[in-house]
Amino acid sequence: MMHDRNPLTGLPGNIEIQSKLEQLVVHGDSTAAYIDIVDFKPFNDYYGFALGDSVIRRLGQILEESVPGCFVGHIGGDDFICVGKGSSFSKGIEIARQRFRSIVPGFYTHRDRELGGIETFDREGSYRFLPLLDIAVVYADAEKSTVTVESLAGKAGRTKKLLKGQQVASPVFPVLRKALELEYSVQNTKALIEACGVLREEGAVDILEGVLHGHYSWNLRKSAALALGYIGNSRCTQLLQSALKDSNPHVRTRSVEGLVVSMGREAGPLIAPLLKDRSTWVRRAVLRGTGHAGWYQGLHYLKDAATGIAPGAGINTSQERRAALEGIAMLGKSEDAEFLAELCGSKDYFPRDAACRALCAVGTDLAADFVIERSTVIPDVLNLAGISSSNLRKLEVIAARSLAAADPVVTDALRFFEGFSPEFSKSTDAEMRKNLGNLSGDLFRRLVVLMDSRNLAADSSCIARVASRIDSGEQIGSSALSAFLGWVAHRGGVSPGSLLMSFLRRDSRPVAASAAIAVRSLASRDLTQMENGETIS
Repeated sequence: MMHDRNPLTGLPGNIEIQSKLEQLVVHGDSTAAYIDIVDFKPFNDYYGFALGDSVIRRLGQILEESVPGCFVGHIGGDDFICVGKGSSFSKGIEIARQRFRSIVPGFYTHRDRELGGIETFDREGSYRFLPLLDIAVVYADAEKSTVTVESLAGKAGRTKKLLKGQQVASPVFPVLRKALELEYSVQNTKALIEACGVLREEGAVDILEGVLHGHYSWNLRKSAALALGYIGNSRCTQLLQSALKDSNPHVRTRSVEGLVVSMGREAGPLIAPLLKDRSTWVRRAVLRGTGHAGWYQGLHYLKDAATGIAPGAGINTSQERRAALEGIAMLGKSEDAEFLAELCGSKDYFPRDAACRALCAVGTDLAADFVIERSTVIPDVLNLAGISSSNLRKLEVIAARSLAAADPVVTDALRFFEGFSPEFSKSTDAEMRKNLGNLSGDLFRRLVVLMDSRNLAADSSCIARVASRIDSGEQIGSSALSAFLGWVAHRGGVSPGSLLMSFLRRDSRPVAASAAIAVRSLASRDLTQMENGETIS
């Protein structure tokens, strides 16, 4: 079934996936795990499909490496199936989740990393804040006779697959051709060129080739290189390989980036020779591209660059070391922790902040020790895989204290807890409840969802804190309050009457409706206990 391969990841596709499910799960003793990326479509719409494809490709690589010897298939889009058995399989899936979390920030802009996510439209068309990407995992239940791709997708909340990268009815490339003929402004023409790439218009390849190798400004030619990378067919990759020898460094830089987008790890050997390029911009693109492509064979190049002296201006060394460290962080291999820890511990090394960030991205107890000894907050990137239970508890204390701080510290603490596997300590539970009196908006909502996911019930203190804030005129946010009331309805712990004044009688229709649903759930629970002769809890 070698022909049944997903073109983006090279992993087995749906035919082989279904065959493996029947062979190993239905008629065997293996377990199937359905994995998808949470809120991937808004990310893809926000940043573009090229970066989205890079995220999907890297997740596929991480899954393959984290569950060696197990089956990994790519259904399509951001959805994968893994099949394996035993505790080593579930542990491998968790390692994959932690590794994915550690490399995800590298796909965001600096601003969005600082914010902890993006503000955009979700699947329902509502404009809201979406945290950094994470993966959701659903395991096949005991009713193995029903295990199919569709049943697992349905269990994960998907009733149909979403189409991605669909072209608009009228293509852009005829407009681009006219723009070039009439010598339209450079900026406007650049926009048309890159629009052809975003829409994957294969009909534009001839035009883009003419721009790339023609007598046009380097501004247009570098956009053509990027667009060819987005389209990504075999002819495009050939054109980009030839453009690696272009006389202009900006064109060479974009050609490196385009090859990484279109080829993934296979681009590694093609771009590696450009580490000797005379331009620091090109060298940096290769270093970052090695990590983004997941080309582990190029790790020694990254380590050499992270400790070497770059040619040219003095600032080049600092910038190229940063690019190399970013590449190491994107690879996310725990084996590199000792190398990075040595850099972090050296007073003479620069840039130490980038080395420390990379150390946190690869994880292990070396990263945990660094955070515990030198920081009072959780870093924005921290891979929890390979960290001992004792160090996880120490980090838990730091994260719990951080909930009372200002953002983005709170965002980083919440992200830590969202990936924290052990049961929360009593002190963490108390800190979370207390901070229902401080947080607002999406931070409040995320905290509530987190507490609900860990089976923590509300209590009278939670209701009192939130009610007091509402009564004093604080703006917590309707969606945040609705999430809070959903948690109350789901987990109980309070009386229906406690919701009457501050929630059920609110002017906000969404909040009042959520309160009404919570009242019904709480009262039904109480009445069932009364019918059974039990004392109402």
